[in-house]
Amino acid sequence: MNWQHQQQRVQPYPATPQPQQPTAAVAPPPPPQQQQQPQPPTPAPAQPAVLGAPQPPPSQQRQQAGPAAQPEAGTEAGYGYASATTAEVVRPQALAVAAPAGAPPSAPGGAGPTQSPPASDRGHRDWRVRRHRAIPRLRIGTHYAPDHALDQLQLTGASFGFRLGRNQSGLPAALSLFQPVPITACLIGGAWVAKLVAFRALRLGARVVVSSVEPDGWADLGRAATGRADRVVVLAADMAADVTASASRPVLRLHDAPHPPANETPAPWRTQLTVLRQLIPPHGPMLAQADLVVAQRLTPNETSVAAAALRLPPAMARQLSGLRDDMVATLTGTAQEFVWLEPTEPERTRLGRPSRS
Repeated sequence: MNWQHQQQRVQPYPATPQPQQPTAAVAPPPPPQQQQQPQPPTPAPAQPAVLGAPQPPPSQQRQQAGPAAQPEAGTEAGYGYASATTAEVVRPQALAVAAPAGAPPSAPGGAGPTQSPPASDRGHRDWRVRRHRAIPRLRIGTHYAPDHALDQLQLTGASFGFRLGRNQSGLPAALSLFQPVPITACLIGGAWVAKLVAFRALRLGARVVVSSVEPDGWADLGRAATGRADRVVVLAADMAADVTASASRPVLRLHDAPHPPANETPAPWRTQLTVLRQLIPPHGPMLAQADLVVAQRLTPNETSVAAAALRLPPAMARQLSGLRDDMVATLTGTAQEFVWLEPTEPERTRLGRPSRS
C-alpha cells in the first residue's frame, strides 16, 4: 500500500527531456545596425585583429554585451540564448577595434580625446620640404667708440691684407701682404701706385719702413693716413733696417731705389716690397723668385721680360700693354687677375690722380 502511494506521487514528475539546440527561428533577428556591418570570422587568439592591441578580458566582454546577454536564472535555454547574443554583440566590437576609424568628434566644451592617426593614412599624405623665409636683419642701432678705445684694438689671424680694388667680376680684390712666413713682392710701376699700397697698409695698422732716394715724398705719408708721425720710417737707399714684426704689428719693408735692396734677413709678418720703375732684363730672376708681382701698364719690352720670367700666356702678356692708369695686374704662380684700384677721395687728395710715372 505504501509502495503504491509512493508510486502515485512519483508519476506527476516525468523524466526531464534532453535539451535541444535552439533553432534559427527561435533566435530574434539582430538589430538593424548589426545587419549592415559585415561579421568576419572570430580571429584566433594567437593572431589578434590589431597589432599591439590586447584583447579585452571575458568579464569586460560580458559587460560590453549589455543586459540582454545575461542568462535567465534557472533555465538552460536562457543560458544558450545568452551565449548566442554575447557572440553577436562582441563581434561588432572586435570589428570596430580592427577597422581604421577616424578620430572621435571633439566635445562642445573643449578638445576631445586625442588619437594617433592610423598608419594607413600617413602613406597618402604629400610630404614636401618647406621653404624657409629670409631672416630679417638685426636692428641693434649704431654704436660709437672713442679714439682711445679704438687704439687698443688688436687683430690676430693667419694672414692680413687690404682691399686693393675691384676685379673683373665686380668683386673685391684683396692683397694679402702679411703672413706668418716671409713674403717677397715686386711692384712694376711708378711712385703713385707704390704710395697707394703703402697708404692702405698704414690704414690697416701696419708700419712702413721706406728706403728711397726721394725721402720727401714719403715723410708725410704716415700722418696723412693715420694722423700719427711714428708709423713711417724713411731710411737711405743703401741702409738696411732691422725691424721686429709680429702678427699684431706687421711691417711693410718698401725699397724704392734703382739698385737692388740691401741683404736683409727675412722674417715672418714682414713683407719685402721692391719698386721697379722700369723693368729691364736683369730684373727677370727677381720676378721669378717673387711670391707676388703687381704690375701697371707695361711697354712692349717690359712685357717680353715679364712674360719670360713669369711664364705668362700670350693672351695675358698682350693685355698688360693695354691697362689704364687706375688698373694693375696681380700675378702669382697660380693665378692672374686684373684689378681696378678705385682710389677714394682722401687718397686722391693726398696722392693726386692715378698715373704710371
